[in-house]
Amino acid sequence: MPGIIAAVVLILLAASARWTWWRSKAPGLKVLCYHKVGVPPAGSKLKDLWVSPERFRAQVKYLLDHGYTTILFSDLKKAYDGKKQLPEKAVLITFDDGYENNYSVAWPILRELGAKGNIFVVYNTMGKANLWHNPASEPWVKMATLAQLKEMQDSGVMEYGSHTMNHVHLPALKLEDAAWEMAESKRQLEAAFGREMCAFAYPYGEGAYVPAVREKALEAGYLFDFSFQQGKTPWPWDRAAGPIDRLFIRGGDTLWDLALQLGRGASRL
Repeated sequence: MPGIIAAVVLILLAASARWTWWRSKAPGLKVLCYHKVGVPPAGSKLKDLWVSPERFRAQVKYLLDHGYTTILFSDLKKAYDGKKQLPEKAVLITFDDGYENNYSVAWPILRELGAKGNIFVVYNTMGKANLWHNPASEPWVKMATLAQLKEMQDSGVMEYGSHTMNHVHLPALKLEDAAWEMAESKRQLEAAFGREMCAFAYPYGEGAYVPAVREKALEAGYLFDFSFQQGKTPWPWDRAAGPIDRLFIRGGDTLWDLALQLGRGASRL
């Protein structure tokens, strides 16, 4: 009998520890980071960047079923400016790069479920391909066209931010060239879409924590800058303290992984 009691106690302690780990210590701003929604090509070495349509639908449905409200960059700006309050369980769904499958696969799912998303667009690759990727890792993937992006914007389901002109490694450039990539993409995207681009995401996450590069991003006029570092960011956000972190959704992530991400900012124990 003492052995059974000891075993039960150990199980309860283990469950308690896991629950404590899972439970959120602070609300934080939750920003999900996706790339491609679809089926990766055979032999792809970048499968973590692909979320299947079925998983994506299930993940968005999980958010809505658990009381989350998906918001747009413009909603975040209004909250930052004090013009409205964020919903208690606000979440930003973001996509990096601007792939055609964001239009053909992700957008219909978001519309069907009544959710919203945001895309960080690489200006010079619209309607082309992700030529920054090494084709040895994965064949190049088609990017959304300007017309497709405008259609999504007009639906009220998608908004956009910048991901530079050419998806470059910002810290590897001369500072003036890095500054141009960020400022020029903002100018071009605003001209193309007829609205302010208040959000920027650093390609590869590089430069987000390099003070000189981040300073140029803010000087370009972006209100929000987003890293690729895993985590949640306290809200209200202290802009001077650093960029907004995100929660990277991998191709194999389960709903349990998503729950852990939302609760603790990581999906691995």
